[in-house]
Amino acid sequence: MINKHVVETLQVPAKRRLPSSIPLRISALCLTSAVTAVNYTNYGPLIPILRTDLHINNGQAGLMSTLLFLGLAIMYIPAGALADRYGQRPVLIGSSILLAGGGVLLPLFPNFTWILFCRIITGFGAGGAFVAGAGVAASMGKNSSLAQGLYGGSVQIGSGLGLLFTPFLYGWFGWRGAFFFWGLLAILVVITWLIVNDGQVAHTPTRVDIKAGLRSPAVWTLGLSHMGTFGLGNAMAAWIAVYLAHQYGLSLGLAAFTGVAFLALPLHLPFLVVAGMALIAMGATIPYTSVFNEAARLRDVGKGVAQGLVSVISVPTVILGPPLIGFLFENTGNFSLAFGSILLFSAIAVTSSFLAGPAVSRETISIPYALPKSLFTTSRSA
Repeated sequence: MINKHVVETLQVPAKRRLPSSIPLRISALCLTSAVTAVNYTNYGPLIPILRTDLHINNGQAGLMSTLLFLGLAIMYIPAGALADRYGQRPVLIGSSILLAGGGVLLPLFPNFTWILFCRIITGFGAGGAFVAGAGVAASMGKNSSLAQGLYGGSVQIGSGLGLLFTPFLYGWFGWRGAFFFWGLLAILVVITWLIVNDGQVAHTPTRVDIKAGLRSPAVWTLGLSHMGTFGLGNAMAAWIAVYLAHQYGLSLGLAAFTGVAFLALPLHLPFLVVAGMALIAMGATIPYTSVFNEAARLRDVGKGVAQGLVSVISVPTVILGPPLIGFLFENTGNFSLAFGSILLFSAIAVTSSFLAGPAVSRETISIPYALPKSLFTTSRSA
């Protein structure tokens, strides 16, 4: 009777919080990633309009990306620590609310300072959602690589949607209506995570040790590697529409569409532009899974903290890159030096990627999916 009572007691909470199916969780992750990434590029096609309406230059326009990614950088570590302490789902819900709030509030006042303030609020939400979502993906056991890959790939989908549809939204609603639309879209993410169970039937708080992460060579090399993929890709993505409009005389809508087409289907001339955009898209997407799954498996650093630190280390490119590109384009009139100036970040990332393998191997847990050692001890004693 005692054993039966114990079994029934253990089964009760599991029945109350049945995890959502793997496909549903992955779909929720992809939606989160895409809606978050829309904000990386949605201002890009509007740069010429914003310059006129707000009386700003290209360098100042780049600050809209800088403030967004500064918000991400500030939020990455706190969000990772909160996810380790309370679980990913509450962090996802709270972060999605910030994401929606920043987007909805931005168009209230056509003031550049107010816009930058709302962009950093949006950044807070995007940073928290990004780290917590990566944690959910890493928690899916044998499906974690698939989940992490689709989660990272959806970043490119979101960036593409921001480039492709923002010019059409501007034509229908003006630039303020375009930003408002993307803010409303983030409400879908809030509703999604209120419905979807992330699979953690009972979250076990993890000790938060940021110092251990800062001392970890694996964290640093993974973060610097990510800087040259995610960071460089998003720094350049915001300027793709303006680049094509300037270089080839396309309208902003057509330039945005062409940029997305080049990123997705590299089949058109001129060859070098196509090849460059295709390589940026692949380079920004392919390493994502390995970077965040390896960060989640480090022995002495909590999953959320490790993924948060990796994300923080990767942001110098997206914080410094867009205003630097805008400043150089403003003063030289061409994009050659503007885009070439951020190749330094790529050189650092390539070097770090070679160092990441040995560092990660030394610090990675040996038991798959971080199963408790007590389980294996019990098995041996039995």
